[in-house]
This record gives sequence, structure tokens and C-alpha cells, in this order.
Amino acid sequence: MFPNLPIYLLWLTGGLLTLVVSLMAPEPTISALGIAAVITAIAALSITNISVQFLIWAVLAVIMALILRSMVPAESASGLEDAPEAQVQITIPRGGVGEVSYEGSYWSARCQISDIAIAAGETVRVVGRTGNTLMVLPVPSAQDLRDRAPR
Repeated sequence: MFPNLPIYLLWLTGGLLTLVVSLMAPEPTISALGIAAVITAIAALSITNISVQFLIWAVLAVIMALILRSMVPAESASGLEDAPEAQVQITIPRGGVGEVSYEGSYWSARCQISDIAIAAGETVRVVGRTGNTLMVLPVPSAQDLRDRAPR
């Protein structure tokens, strides 16, 4: 294919190109393939058998993929942080979208119960997310809890 190029240069070039691609698509498996190819390029300086080089690359790629994947933190089920409460900034009308302040940013928000409106200034519990819109539920106030208490 490339008769004048040493095989280690092909491994090195392929590995570096794969690492550049992994910068655009941050996936640990792509990075693992590139790192394995660069290490195989180093091994190809002393190992001339191409079958052995492919075996080294394959084993290294699997090991590196497992190592890199274990370093990626697991996402929460909802994709939201641990702070479940937000403040309503713009009233959330019945069945409509308002705005909340959540973790220092403003988000579009919709009440999960479509026939409830939530006024500005109220505290809400964040229960999910659809795209860039948070799904929220009203947090009962102390007065609401006193009114509901059995007498």
C-alpha cells in the first residue's frame, strides 16, 4: 500500500489522526483506539511481524477502552444535579412554560401536573428534564401542610 513508509509511521499517523477525531467526538473508545495505535507504533520499531502488531493493537485497545470508560462518571437517571429545588422567576401558567432559577442559571420550566399554575417567587422541586425544559412540581408551603393536617 505505502511501500516507502515504515510501518511504525503508519501506526503513528493513524493513532494521531484518531486522537484528533476523539477531540471532536469525545468518546473514550475512540481515544483508546488512538492511544493503542501510538503505543503499537512504538512497539513496531522492534516487532516487524504485522500480525503481532495487530494483536498488540487489539489487546491494548480493549484494555485502554475499559480503563477510560471506567473513568467516565455515571450520569444520574434524570441528568440533573443533586439540588432538586428551584425558584420560579416567571409564572408557570397551567399547561404552559415559565422560567425558574436553578443552580445559578435560568431554565424554561413546565409543571408536571398540567392543570396547576405556579406563581413567581414560589419554590418548586425539579423532577426531570425534557430537552432544555425542566419538569417541576410545587413544593407545599408550611401553611399548606398545616391546612392539610388531620384535626
